[in-house]
Amino acid sequence: MTGPDASRALGDASAAARLGGGSLEDVPPEVLVAGLALPLHDYLGLQLIGLRPVVVELTLSERTRSLAGSLHGGAGATLVDVAGNVAVATSGAVDVTRCTLLTGRLEIEYRAVPEGDRVRARAEVIEFARRRARVECVVTDTRRRRIATAVVTTLVLPGGGFAEAVC
Repeated sequence: MTGPDASRALGDASAAARLGGGSLEDVPPEVLVAGLALPLHDYLGLQLIGLRPVVVELTLSERTRSLAGSLHGGAGATLVDVAGNVAVATSGAVDVTRCTLLTGRLEIEYRAVPEGDRVRARAEVIEFARRRARVECVVTDTRRRRIATAVVTTLVLPGGGFAEAVC
């Protein structure tokens, strides 16, 4: 979703428009820190490495591999979940200081065993309607081979957020 109409933004339109800027520096640090600094994300070693489009990286380790040595399905789903929600949070269509984002649905199709020591999820908002956003994610390995595709549906709920105000 590029260049959203600020009048369609949920919450404070000017805050949402600022979030839709072109680089990580445009996004308030508290948004990224609070959204990514969860114990599970730390445990898995998730790292935000790009914003336009959103790219989240996961290093393959004993924490993120299955018994067979491949990417654990739960770790892959968490990677996609985080990338999808960061894409919505930084799209410019939502003022995350006044709204709560919640994953309503996550569909992932694994296609191959990753090669190398890391995987990346690239996420882009493909639809925004009322209080729901759909995000397309592509997961690639170190050799840039597509190992999974996913669609994340994010619910945008009034209240909560960083200001705990109504959306």
